[in-house]
Amino acid sequence: MQHLSVRLVLLSSMLVLSSAALADDTLVVNVKANKKATPNESKPLGTDRRPVLPADGGDFLKQLNGVSGSRFGGRGIEPIIRGQSQTQVNVLLDGAYLHGGCPNRMDPPTSYAALETYEKVTVEKGVQTLQHGSGGSGGTVLFERDTRSQIDPEDGLSGKASLTGSTNGIKHDLSVDVTKASEKGYVRVFAQDREAGHYEDGDGKEVKSAYKHKQGGIVLGATPTADRTIEYSYENNDFDDAWYPGAGMDSPVEKADIHRLKYKDKFNGKVESVDAEVYLSEVEHVMDNFSVRMPERPIADRRSVPTTSDTVGGKLALKSHVGNTDVTYGVNVQNRTRNASMKGGTGMDMYLLWPDAKTDQTGLFVEAETKLSDQGKLKYGARVDRVEASASKAGQNFAANTANTKYQKYYSGVTAQDTQGKTENNVGALLRYEHALNENTQVFTGLSRTVRTADETERYLNNGTWVGNPNIKPEKHHQLDLGISQQRGKVRWTGSLFADKVDDFILRDKAAGQAGIKTADGATIYRNVDADITGIELGASAKLTDKVTLSGDIAHVRRTNTTDNRAISQTPADNGKVQLDYNGAKWGSGARVRFASNQDRIDTLSGLDAGKTPGYGVLDAYGRYSISKNTKVRFGVDNVFDKTYAEHVSRADTINSTVNVPVRVNEAGRTTWLKLETEF
Repeated sequence: MQHLSVRLVLLSSMLVLSSAALADDTLVVNVKANKKATPNESKPLGTDRRPVLPADGGDFLKQLNGVSGSRFGGRGIEPIIRGQSQTQVNVLLDGAYLHGGCPNRMDPPTSYAALETYEKVTVEKGVQTLQHGSGGSGGTVLFERDTRSQIDPEDGLSGKASLTGSTNGIKHDLSVDVTKASEKGYVRVFAQDREAGHYEDGDGKEVKSAYKHKQGGIVLGATPTADRTIEYSYENNDFDDAWYPGAGMDSPVEKADIHRLKYKDKFNGKVESVDAEVYLSEVEHVMDNFSVRMPERPIADRRSVPTTSDTVGGKLALKSHVGNTDVTYGVNVQNRTRNASMKGGTGMDMYLLWPDAKTDQTGLFVEAETKLSDQGKLKYGARVDRVEASASKAGQNFAANTANTKYQKYYSGVTAQDTQGKTENNVGALLRYEHALNENTQVFTGLSRTVRTADETERYLNNGTWVGNPNIKPEKHHQLDLGISQQRGKVRWTGSLFADKVDDFILRDKAAGQAGIKTADGATIYRNVDADITGIELGASAKLTDKVTLSGDIAHVRRTNTTDNRAISQTPADNGKVQLDYNGAKWGSGARVRFASNQDRIDTLSGLDAGKTPGYGVLDAYGRYSISKNTKVRFGVDNVFDKTYAEHVSRADTINSTVNVPVRVNEAGRTTWLKLETEF
């Protein structure tokens, strides 16, 4: 803790003494233009400056400073925010939580976010609110639809269609989104059809990354008054024949269905507004080692894992106003049930990976924001969560192989009764102050405590030599955020500093007879350690002319297992970009250099880092041309110089690696793309 404090003081001093530092810890990307919005309603990065061909929502988020992505295949990019990932990051798809069907995370929640069907993506780095549920120590990502903002006020009809293709990976991507509305309601339908082939890296080597994706949905809304909305939505995502070189299996089937029901209203009484919603997310997933990758594999060597992952939940938030204070209070519910089994070549169950693993979370929150002066405001709040977890099939016997047997083999003090129910009472809190030093400079500081319970894999997985820990404790994050932002003429600078002291960090590790671990056979296990996470993010932009903008950013994060005094695996390298954009009325163009330093601070014991990673620099060029008022064409070349490179946090390539020379899943080589889009 002493070393953490020293680093905090040094970094804080550097930040405060630098007049060029500033911070944006909330980033808003407008995916579509808001027909009703004024230019000052959000802080968009702008559609001309985002990647045009992201594989999924996680790939899309990699453009943002402080956000990295772990590649597993052509899709399923796992977002990492400030060095934290998986359930350390809360991801909501238009208000709904979804948890993927793969224990190895082929399909993180962001992989089901079809970007063309959302109006806005908001990334809150760190802890800025307690309203979205427990956890979220790394940040919160909100993929948001706002159908009412897309309604044409003249005839109520609006829509967007696009067609995209590339020379390396994406064969075609067709998307259609249409809304028809009246004064009392609206109907919206959307659909997407995408097919991707294997792409080649900079050396011309084929990366097995193909997949097919079909998505469709409908939104039905009633608007009896200007402030009241009642909305039901349903969407379906189907993925077929998805290759994952970062795993020993591929996925012939991935399906997700999401139902949502929302009610929003405003009142003139003590309760000023209500925001209520319920949702149901159902995922079906199959991974195997033969149907996609090797159909001729002998039956005796075939393995398949069918899984289901169902999440049901909701939120009720009420808002009141007292003096200079806005108070929001309510309840979150999130209940997850996940089942997975390992089947042999004949289709018989060998054992259960998720033995009816359940986690039920119910939380109460209250959060207030007080205006202290014209220059300053204070946000403060607390939440309490009740967690109940169980694995009702942990004792189910398959040839003397039960999950309970594995738990008892690796963890001290674990009995069969322990798997039938665990309860936690977790308390979180937030204190955040924002202040305008003058009309050009703003600062903020935040203190928070958040508690993240273990997910079903960390607690209950039973997969041969990869075993969850039913006695695992929840993570307790104690964070400090500091930031300052400044606008000087045509130059804007940003910067932020964060430090997180984590008690009971859930570490994925190898069994080596550590405290609480009964064996030393190298199996993958989970245990609690203490950890420090620190980092700094800097960014700047300058308008060189009315149409030309130069911008850049850089991010650094460091993670340490202080219990064992060793690095934590899968920590992103220092990374950033420099970008030059021309934005004219008829056409625009730009170029960016994405870069990362080498990462040699790795964890050699956990087996999750495939070794040290060299740095890289990659050039992208892009442009757009407006054919008419509503139709434009976008085009570009990614990785212009055909660089061969990989992100440090990407998975090891099980197809192209050799036993003694592991390599990561490489990024794509030179890719030329073209996108035609029209709005009406």
